Amino acid sequence: MNIKDIHDNIGEGRSVIMYKQDIKAIIPELAAKWTVIYIPEPIPPKMRLAEILAKLGAGKKETMKRFTIEEMKERIENETKNKKIIIALNHFEKMTKTSAEVFDFLMSLPSIVLICSYEKKFKDHAYKLFTKMESYIEEKDEEINIKLAIFVIITTICVFSYLKLALSIAGMVAFVTLASIWFGLMIFRTFLFVGK
Repeated sequence: MNIKDIHDNIGEGRSVIMYKQDIKAIIPELAAKWTVIYIPEPIPPKMRLAEILAKLGAGKKETMKRFTIEEMKERIENETKNKKIIIALNHFEKMTKTSAEVFDFLMSLPSIVLICSYEKKFKDHAYKLFTKMESYIEEKDEEINIKLAIFVIITTICVFSYLKLALSIAGMVAFVTLASIWFGLMIFRTFLFVGK
């Protein structure tokens, strides 16, 4: 993780997402320059908005919980005008559809930058938010998915094995060829299903 790149992105107002990094570890360095609000996870969104408002000094968390999500979003927008606020968030993969909408709104404010971390795959509704951020993955954490290549190789071996067996027995070549292709595709589809 290159902390200088992260500082540059924050300075330019771009949000950052990292893979398998504990956001808490870089908070002291960020807090030396900016106001940082740490959120352990994005759910439940209403509670997280109440925490943010409380940390911004808008009132007690218990008082903030009485407001609707829309009212809290409006208050956060008013509280953060002419400020630079970093919201640090672990467990991005727990993002629900509602929390993705909430954090997308927060990220759209010119005064707020998100710094997130994730450890697992996340749902499709969080992907839109993910694409708006600068992504950092350490080389050691990059994963290579070779399942598809292995499935193709195994399928090809099965097709040729079946074709060789069928041709050794007397029969119509066209029928045998089509049957072997069908058999191979059936095996391939089964591997795809098992692999997901």
